[in-house]
Order: sequence, then structure tokens, then C-alpha cells
Amino acid sequence: MKLEFYTNGVISIIDLDKLAAEYAGIINIGQKCKQVWNAVKIDDESVDPFQCNIIGSAGSYKLNHGQERTECPKGLLSSRLVPCNTCTGRCVNIRAGRPKYYQRTPETPTLVNGEPVSEWGTELHEGDTITLGNVQLKVN
Repeated sequence: MKLEFYTNGVISIIDLDKLAAEYAGIINIGQKCKQVWNAVKIDDESVDPFQCNIIGSAGSYKLNHGQERTECPKGLLSSRLVPCNTCTGRCVNIRAGRPKYYQRTPETPTLVNGEPVSEWGTELHEGDTITLGNVQLKVN
């Protein structure tokens, strides 16, 4: 399955199967910026840095509004742009011995075929159109 979108005069085609294999089935999608790392970077200010993620593999994917991120040990949670891709801190909850996650929910809605993504996510199918701010992504 692939995503196709057009920003700033450039057409981008993203292979979801390849990215899912590379990133353990979680593909973060958001605004291209220095402070936040996303597997799919969209160069448009109408898209939030923590816009959404796609979870799945081998042609079966679900789109979620917002992203789960690990707790920042450097106290940067009050910042809009965390975690920082240049941070050397370990993002783990030391007492529990495992990462502590929090949900980042953007103000910009995430839509599939004009409908808001459900609280539990929305299954993606070929031909679907995902709208993130002013950007539309086509599922092929």
C-alpha cells in the first residue's frame, strides 16, 4: 500500500509496507520541522508536528489522530515540539523500567474521506483520501 501527496510543487510517494517494516509497524506523520522526528514529513504549516500515525503491516493499516510519544526526561513536555531529535536523554520511566507514553493530540483534524478519524482509529483502504490541514494524501 502507498500514500501519495503533493506539497510545494513536489509529488511524494510513500511505501507504507516498507516504512512499517522499518519502524516496527508505527509510522508517525507530521509537519516537517527540526525539533520533531516523523517517518513521513509534510512540508506544510497547516499540518501539526504530531498530526497522526498509521499502525499496521503488509497492506492492513489503521490511521490514528495524534501520536503517542515517550515521556521526556529533560522536562520538555511543556514545549510544543517534543521529543527533540537531537536530545541525548533516555526517554524511559526508570522506576517502571519501561517507557511512559503520553498522547499528543493536534488541533488540526485528521480526516478520511471527509470524516473525522474515530477515537479508535480508522481502517485504511485503497482509494481513501486522508486530509491533514491543507494537504491531501491518497491511499493507493
